[in-house]
Formats: sequence, structure tokens, C-alpha cells
Amino acid sequence: MSLSSSVMTARAEDRREEWRLSALTASIYAIVGVQLPFFPLWLHSRGLGADEIAAILSAPPLLRILTMLLASRRADRDGLHGEFLVGFALCAGLAYGLTGLAQGFAAILATVALVALAQGPINILADGIILGAAARRRALNRPLLHYSFVRGWGSVSILFFLLASGPVARSLPNAALAWLLCGVSLAAAACAFIALRGVGVGALAKPRDPIGEITRPGLAVLTIAAAALIQASHAMVFAFGALHWKATGHDETFVSLAWSAGLVTEVGFFLLAGRWFGGEGRAATHIALGGAAAALRWLLMAGDPGTVGIFAAQALHGLSCAAVQLGPAYLLARLVGAGRYAQAQAWLAASVAAGLSLATLACGPLQTSFGERGYLAMTALATLGLALAIGLGRALRRAGDPGAS
Repeated sequence: MSLSSSVMTARAEDRREEWRLSALTASIYAIVGVQLPFFPLWLHSRGLGADEIAAILSAPPLLRILTMLLASRRADRDGLHGEFLVGFALCAGLAYGLTGLAQGFAAILATVALVALAQGPINILADGIILGAAARRRALNRPLLHYSFVRGWGSVSILFFLLASGPVARSLPNAALAWLLCGVSLAAAACAFIALRGVGVGALAKPRDPIGEITRPGLAVLTIAAAALIQASHAMVFAFGALHWKATGHDETFVSLAWSAGLVTEVGFFLLAGRWFGGEGRAATHIALGGAAAALRWLLMAGDPGTVGIFAAQALHGLSCAAVQLGPAYLLARLVGAGRYAQAQAWLAASVAAGLSLATLACGPLQTSFGERGYLAMTALATLGLALAIGLGRALRRAGDPGAS
């Protein structure tokens, strides 16, 4: 085989790998497009009040910590990212089936806990596969694999299911929404299995990268803390956004469109970040921009805006959420060294989950006592995260890190 033919073959393999990984990401994020806007409505259909809904929604982020930490460590050690991912995705679908059968607060809480334990490691295992593949490409001087582009197809999937699930949910009684979640989860597990077979997970994970020392733990902790505070500030809109919009006269289609407005900006940010917004070179800036956008978003929501205001606030999702996912993913992959890609994402996800759980638990009393004014507390969280992000950027610049800009 000639040199030019070998180069062309390698490039074709790289493109196939990128699209297979994109398909994997689209599969595992599909459930978010149904769960985010409509699971609170299902809980409300079961006769639960605001405090009970907040308690149930606060439990999953905290419970995910256990399985995400254990599974990520084992996956990085043994190269079992793909096997674990598919297994947990299948268990999540089955757990949603049990949730559809549950009646009463205690039973629903128990089955939601099973869903959370199963869902916990899925995204971070995928991140471990993608970031590991990207690092190996850099080491071999092959064309870059842009994490942001691959992750962007997860947001495309969320957007598609938001738009598709609105009319479907409107035609179903709210009590049937759990079965819709079950079906989407099982389909996602099957699609992830097919995508991973095409990628060849064994080739990605083995031989494994050696587990290196964490050379800059302080900066890693600061990165995680800033991201966790900003992401936790989304608790109010996640838990009560859809319920408030329905209470003010909007239907399920409006709910799906409102969330779609946010996902459009998220998709745009992810797909363009690597090539147009600086990618890894502006990782710290991504976090700071996300904190500023989140603070502005919650200030808008605290004013109980009308239709135009809701869409304007939701349009900030591309920065308040997506930028705060991308920046830490890039930074932690460098700060913790090779061989800890899934673990680093698990530490981040665990911190975000803990913050989101505590914030969601507080949102029940906030919603009951202050209504939309409760978003002012979310503004405070985002502002604190912004302050830490600014400090992180300064520390990275002093250390000469390329992601400080």
C-alpha cells in the first residue's frame, strides 16, 4: 500500500471513529430531552406536592455519585468503559419501567433511586472514551478529535427529543410519561451498543494509559468548585420551570419549545467551540462566561417574565450550561494527567451532583415561600462560581497554562 493510500485510509478511519463517537453521545443524551421537561409533570400527576417533588428530584444527583466514582475508577483501571456503559444504560431503562409501576412518595423515591444509580456513570464513561481517543490522536500526531464537536451531538439529540416529545407528551396522559422514559432509555442502550461495536472500544481502551500523578491538585479542585456552583444554580429551573410555565397557562408544547430554545444555543456552542470559540485554549474563559450568563439568566427569571422573557432567559443556556461543561472537561484532562480521564470527569460530575442535589432540596421551600423570587438564590450561587472562575483564570495564567485565556 502506498503512503498516500495509507494516509487516506487513516483519515477515513479517524472520520468513522468521530462519527461513531458522536452517535454514542447522541444515544446516551436522548433521555434528557424527555426527562428534563416532563419528569416533574409525571411526579405532579402522582399527586405529589412541591416539597415532595423537590425531595425526589434532589435525590438522583446525590445517588449518582456512588456509582460514577466506583465505575469510573474500575473502567480506567481495566479498560471496561464500553461494557460498563451499555450495562448501566440497560439497567436505567429497566429501572424506569419499575418507576412507571410505583405509587406513593416512598415507592417513587425508591425507584427513582434505582434510575439514578444506573444513570450515574453513563456520561462520564463516554467522556472517558472520547477524551482518551483524543489524547491518543494527539500523541500520534493525527488529526485532532474535537471533544466539543462529539459532545455537541448529544445536545442535538436532546433538542430533537425535546421537539418530538412535546406533541407526544401532549397526546398522552401525564401518568404515562414514565413509560415514554422507559422506552427511550432502552432504545438508547441498544444504539449505544451498536455505536461502540463500530468504534471498537477495546482498541480505544487497550493498551491502557498509565495512571499518572495529579501534578496540580489545587487548580483541579478550583476548576471543579467553580463549575459545581454554576451548574447547581440550574436547580430551580430544572425542578420547577416546567411546572411554573404550565401554572401560568402554557401547555406541554410551550414547555418543549422553551427548553428547545436553550438547546439550540447549546448545540451551536458545542459544535462551534472547537473551531470558532478557542476550544481548549479558552477553557477558563468558558467557565467564567458560563457563570456570568447563569447569573443574568436567573435575574431574568426572578422577574417572572412573560413569553419573550422566558425564551430570552432560556437562550442563555448555551453559555450557562454548555460552556461550563466544556471548559472543565478540557482543563481536568490536562490537570490530572493521562490514565484518569473517566475518573476526573467523575470527580467533576460528583461535585456537580452534590451541589445540584442540595440546591434542588432547597428549591422546594424557596418555591413555596418566594415563588419566582427564589431565582435570586440561584443568582447568588452563579455569582460565587463566577468569582472562583475568575480566580482560576488568574492562577492558570501565573502557571503559564495554555487554557488560561
